[in-house]
Amino acid sequence: MSILDQIAKGEGKTIEFKEKLPASDQLAKTIVAFANTAGGKLLVGVKDDGTICGVENILLPDYMDRVSNMLHDKIHPLVVPDIYSYAIEEKNIIVVEVYQSSLKPHFLKNLGKVNGTYIRVGATNKKADLEYIQELERQRMNLSFDEDIYIDRADKQAIIEELQNLLSVRLNRIVSLEQLFNLKLLKNQQGQVYLTNAAPILLGKPEHVAIKCARFKGDDNAVFIDRKELSGDIFTQLEEAMKFLLSHIHLNGELGPDHLRRIDTYEIPPDALREALVNAVVHRDYLMSGSDIKIAVYDSKIEITSPGSFPKGITLDEILSGRSEIRNKVIARVFKEGELIEQWGRGIQQINRLCLESGLRQPDIMESGMFVQIRFYRKEYSTITNKNRIVTGRKDRTIKVDDKIGRKGRTIKPDERISSSLHQEKVLEYLKQHDSITSAAAMQLLSLSKSRTAEILAMMSSNGVIIKKGVGRATCYCRAMI
Repeated sequence: MSILDQIAKGEGKTIEFKEKLPASDQLAKTIVAFANTAGGKLLVGVKDDGTICGVENILLPDYMDRVSNMLHDKIHPLVVPDIYSYAIEEKNIIVVEVYQSSLKPHFLKNLGKVNGTYIRVGATNKKADLEYIQELERQRMNLSFDEDIYIDRADKQAIIEELQNLLSVRLNRIVSLEQLFNLKLLKNQQGQVYLTNAAPILLGKPEHVAIKCARFKGDDNAVFIDRKELSGDIFTQLEEAMKFLLSHIHLNGELGPDHLRRIDTYEIPPDALREALVNAVVHRDYLMSGSDIKIAVYDSKIEITSPGSFPKGITLDEILSGRSEIRNKVIARVFKEGELIEQWGRGIQQINRLCLESGLRQPDIMESGMFVQIRFYRKEYSTITNKNRIVTGRKDRTIKVDDKIGRKGRTIKPDERISSSLHQEKVLEYLKQHDSITSAAAMQLLSLSKSRTAEILAMMSSNGVIIKKGVGRATCYCRAMI
């Protein structure tokens, strides 16, 4: 992706804009956060809204030297980014490109490790707590949390017996102590046998190892129709979560090719829902003790939310391309043995393929703060577009060009309807050449006010023509994959 495309997407997990060279502490926090998370680029000479203001040519060499010196003085272990200038629109900006580090945690020298370690959460730098610092140290040693030693030893023998009974059923074979060691559910250290954190997690012992399910009336969470809180071992939780989902989506029946047998199909492929649930369980952050997995069923969509950002700081683009990073290696290995995972790195691609083959919109996958959410669109609300019409809603209602559009309660004048259509065409043409568009870029493209641009983008988003991603300054709009 070009620098211009990255700027058009707005600030986010791997990019930050600065109109002027920031103060040394502020600069160091951003570089530390990038190095501890997924890497990223700090662009000096770009305003918060993505406008290129540039850096005076005479200042470029001095600024680049100052950046290098400030980082050397402020950060431990040392981060060595690529620092270079980049010409855009006859202006020059400075790019400080940081790569994800293998020496994490990095921190500010003057604050120390406990108070000076920062991570990237969305478009902001956040101070890491002690648990997250320990997680960064595990990443440096290529050790996952579920591989680490379980501290509470009081009920070790009881947990071992429960594990053997559970896995003997789930893996369809007798599971011996030796196999528990092979699966890294037990660890021998300095002559002592320890459980690993994966053991109580698989059994659902910690209170936060749970799935909360809810069916809401309409498209907000004001009124419950049904809800369940699932506990117990995580295999049982998965099964009960699938039952809940299937009980709240439509089952359609049609005659088969022979016109004799009835073929029943769910509006959303069960295999896609199951894959999303398995991902939520395998890749969730079990260090987040105050959070659990949440399933929300609405009239038009289903959302599955899992605690934890993308594992090891990888980005959504990398996940969609097939890259696989496993946060919980032991749990993932057990699920692979139990044939709940077929092939690493294929889960999201499989979900997208199944939904598109069923005539559904491609699900949205969002990283919001310290949570990851996948949103499925239900079939009766699926949106399709063609050159002359937009079809949407329960009854496939055709929206004609003389219908009311725009903000609720406002009637659009005839000439404004035509210009609105032309504006939408411009946005779609732009998105054929770029991955996304920000509100600021759309304002420049359409030569409209901020409020009118927001109205056009909101209308296109609500009609499913484009998809809104990110929040706040990181908001951008992508072309809908239909």
